[in-house]
Amino acid sequence: MSRKRNRMEIIANILEECKGGIKKTRLMYKTNLSYRLFCKYTRLLEKKGLITFVDNEYRLTAKGYDYLNRVKEYINLLKKLKEMRESLEDLKDEKQLIKR
Repeated sequence: MSRKRNRMEIIANILEECKGGIKKTRLMYKTNLSYRLFCKYTRLLEKKGLITFVDNEYRLTAKGYDYLNRVKEYINLLKKLKEMRESLEDLKDEKQLIKR
């Protein structure tokens, strides 16, 4: 069973899909959001100036590109930290086995 996406992952997903311009319905399907959540997030991102709605399409702004790049970097760092933590836990378990 897959885990739920967190808020940052949902926002990154929306921003990624808006890169080349995308129609409203297509964006909703590509991001796999309910209509209610879709409206909530797109309103938030428009208000923050990360996306715009022009010519019946959502488009990423310059500020949105910058934010998306930073979020991707942050998510990658979190993944690396998780891998390091798991590696350290494995080492700890191995040392405990040796001591016994």
